[in-house]
Amino acid sequence: MSRNTRHIPLVLAALLAPACVEEVTVPEPEPAVEAELGDERQVQLRFLRLDAKDFVQELSLEDIKERFPEKILRETWLLDMDLEPLIRNALLTLIATPEADVPQLPRSAQNMWKLLNMTAKSTSLDGTSLAPLIGVGEAVGLGPATILADLIAVDPNEPIITVDLTTRAVIDNVVSSHPNAQHRPGPVDAEHPDGKYPVAPGSLPVSLWDVVTDFAEMPLRFGPADAGEPAHPGFIGGEFKFKATTPDFKMVVKVDLNALPYKGLDLTDGTVANVNSTKSQILSAFDFTSDDWMAIEGLVPALVVEEMTMTIAEDPAFVASGASQTPAPLGDSPVWDLPRWLFERLIAEVAVARAAAIPAHCSAYGPKGQVDPPFIAVQACIGQGAFDGDAFDPEAEAPEHWTSIAVDDSVVLDSPPPPPSYFWDVLLEVAQVRLHDGGLAEGEGDITFTLKDVPVGTTVDQLVSQIKGNIQKNPAALSAIAELLNENTEGRADFYYYVPKLDNPPELQGDWLYFVTAADIENDEDGAPVRPYGYKKPGFFRDAALKDKASEVIAIDGDTSHEKVKIAEGDVLYLLDDEQRLFKLVVDAKPAPHSVALTVTRAR
Repeated sequence: MSRNTRHIPLVLAALLAPACVEEVTVPEPEPAVEAELGDERQVQLRFLRLDAKDFVQELSLEDIKERFPEKILRETWLLDMDLEPLIRNALLTLIATPEADVPQLPRSAQNMWKLLNMTAKSTSLDGTSLAPLIGVGEAVGLGPATILADLIAVDPNEPIITVDLTTRAVIDNVVSSHPNAQHRPGPVDAEHPDGKYPVAPGSLPVSLWDVVTDFAEMPLRFGPADAGEPAHPGFIGGEFKFKATTPDFKMVVKVDLNALPYKGLDLTDGTVANVNSTKSQILSAFDFTSDDWMAIEGLVPALVVEEMTMTIAEDPAFVASGASQTPAPLGDSPVWDLPRWLFERLIAEVAVARAAAIPAHCSAYGPKGQVDPPFIAVQACIGQGAFDGDAFDPEAEAPEHWTSIAVDDSVVLDSPPPPPSYFWDVLLEVAQVRLHDGGLAEGEGDITFTLKDVPVGTTVDQLVSQIKGNIQKNPAALSAIAELLNENTEGRADFYYYVPKLDNPPELQGDWLYFVTAADIENDEDGAPVRPYGYKKPGFFRDAALKDKASEVIAIDGDTSHEKVKIAEGDVLYLLDDEQRLFKLVVDAKPAPHSVALTVTRAR
């Protein structure tokens, strides 16, 4: 808005709407002249109040799109959407794909379906170091599934990789490692000088921009990211169709505020300017003790992602399993040096979590029939047992989750049994081999699967409650909403005049000058400040050397951000403007109640 623009605030316009008045033309003022060194000017500032009580404003989607600058929409954070229910539902949806429909999935998705449905009985050990178990089973009259199930301590038909473990691993390793799932944009302030705010782990930050654009940017925001080394490949690899609003969507807000701007002074040319009064009273503008301070209507009855394509990238080379107990506690597999978001690292993390539920034990197997003493052909142990040369002692100590399979020399096998390793090394190898079933070469196994109608896992009531709670704790969002109801900044004030409410204690009553903060600077139509906050030494001082500060940041009527000084006739103050020019203020006799007169001299 230009310095010469004149308009009535929205709130004031609403209060005066019933009245009919003739149009009044306000003549343009004479151009202001910049103060020269030694120039002395007399100005008067008035303080007026027009309290709008329980003023209700409805904002439709179109209102929000048209009246909120994109920058504000992007910075108005609504919630961090917990992805755990969505990821779990997505994996459950994939698992539940009928076997007859699996061939229609991309090959890597088919193989992921097999991994998620993998049991000791259903998994194929072909091509892995566990393949000799097939021969071992035949030698002792057991299927390999029995030995594998006993080793993992599960029923042969029980999934080895559970949905809960995979969900947690996907969130912790794939989602949370993405740069845009770690920080979200927000207003620049002292605590966030880079405009980046932390995101709750395992969540997607949702802004007002996402809601009004139907989450159209999700594939771009959570696709490949260049930030960091190596670059994150992303986890949303295609369509993401999620519409949370209906055509009847609206935000209804109720505010209590002074609808009139504060009168301030532009020291540069001595003109009186308007400072939007909203930000300084934002903490009292909304009655949070009442449930109806904000209402959100017109959300879809069931929050469902209509379509989403998830991706998990694999390493271009086969990742060897570990063969050593050092370095503790995970061993020497190169998988632990890989980025967390790769398939191989993900599987290793799942296996570590899975191993925590496996008790230390040994299982012994012999051929059918009775012999005396019993003949032990195979011993499969985890967390205990060790080789001493060629002899295996099942009672020997072993690191947690260290897996050993010992086969008696009398059992003839086509290939030797698998060497000892950690449980996660065993599962890592099996998962990698199975990922490439069907002729997929290494590097071609990036997992991509598209799912439809996946429940978000959050109810509408929960969503509304989270949004209201987060906006309540987010002054920037409150200001953005409230200022739309009360747009009245005009000019480039360096300070303004304020009179506290009458219910304040006596020491706070009287006339005050407030030095402007960055929040008081007017924004353009894109939501960016029209000028930088160039004040090097904000505040009011008793001396021209600016050593004796007269102002301080104290709480008055909910304002805790401005440098304030209480004034009386005869006071002399000094301050710098945003061009570092020094001005002297002399407080003159009051011309009227709720008014002050000042003599302003440019001193340097």
